[in-house]
Amino acid sequence: MNQLELTLTRLVLGLVAFVAQRFALKNEVLFASSRDHVLGPQLAALSTAIREAGPERAQRVALAPYGYGITSKVRYLLHLIGATWALHRTKITIIDNAWLPVHITARRSGSRVFQVWHAEGAYKRFGHAARGTSTLADGALHALIHRGYDAALVSSEEVRLAYAEAFQMPVERVYAVGPLHGAWLANEARVAARANALREQYPALEGRRVLLYAPTFRGRGVSRRSALAISPDAIAAALPPDWIVLIKAHPLVPITDTATHPSCLIVDRRTPVEDLFPVADALFTDYSSSVFLWSLMARPLLLAIDDVAEYSQDPGLFADLSASDGIGQRVSSAADVAALLTGGKTHGDAAARERYHAFAERYLGPRAELDGAPARAAALILSEELPAQRRSERQ
Repeated sequence: MNQLELTLTRLVLGLVAFVAQRFALKNEVLFASSRDHVLGPQLAALSTAIREAGPERAQRVALAPYGYGITSKVRYLLHLIGATWALHRTKITIIDNAWLPVHITARRSGSRVFQVWHAEGAYKRFGHAARGTSTLADGALHALIHRGYDAALVSSEEVRLAYAEAFQMPVERVYAVGPLHGAWLANEARVAARANALREQYPALEGRRVLLYAPTFRGRGVSRRSALAISPDAIAAALPPDWIVLIKAHPLVPITDTATHPSCLIVDRRTPVEDLFPVADALFTDYSSSVFLWSLMARPLLLAIDDVAEYSQDPGLFADLSASDGIGQRVSSAADVAALLTGGKTHGDAAARERYHAFAERYLGPRAELDGAPARAAALILSEELPAQRRSERQ
């Protein structure tokens, strides 16, 4: 969004907000996102938990991804007009990403905005923690991003400071509630049932060992892409025929790359990656936050992070998985992947599993408390007053 587009958007949405605030607030919850046309996993889990905690409270949604090109931008502005009206008529708004109506319009007294983010843990830097990098270059719009939150809800005490930095908000207003979704991955029976369902859904997986290929994205805007030097085709060619490579592109990456090897299977990029975990014998990724939920299963993790020195500078990292308390094994080629997966060296011992469990507890919270995270979050959101808390155990 250039300066002219931002100025026009602020004027239009500011007028909408001014008019909307002349009307009474509704005792409703608005779920909003600029990521997709459907509720993401965190928002969906909270919607269910809030419905169970307060069934009398109506829920609304304002969902649409940002578009590129003149037509898409006009369509998105029209969406924002309705979304801004809803924001300023609703007592509680919950978002999972940067969302313009919150950042560029004046707050309304009596309303509250909660940021729950769309990922667990904190791996790569984002928001204001990545200012000055290619992720968040300086500019008028980026100076406004992440303004206007009453509270942020995160997965553990460990990451409170990271989110406070990313959102430029006091750490006292960042609440550790646990993972809002994915806790079921710690339940072996549920994982097994989901694996069986996936093999029925994708018959090509039956009788095969599965490597889930799920890197994060590089770049911004229309230039977003996966940029791994190790292709799924190369990995499939290096693995024995009893293996299959299940390819899950990041939801923000346009599908331009194709895999042609017969032992590669591409799934819908809009599928939540954690929904595919149960059927995977190993995960191949780079700097994806999916590693946090993956750690609940303590299965092999292969990391293509040869550029970690550069990536640590731009956009930067909160977590260092190469440290002694990290998880996963580093790979530099398809041959490395094949050697680890077929050579019996993929950390199946008790010590490695213990390291995974410790990692999961650090970034997701105590295992026994995982299932209660959505209910805890709902109670906090619906409370009349946000509870006081100390600054952070990690300071």
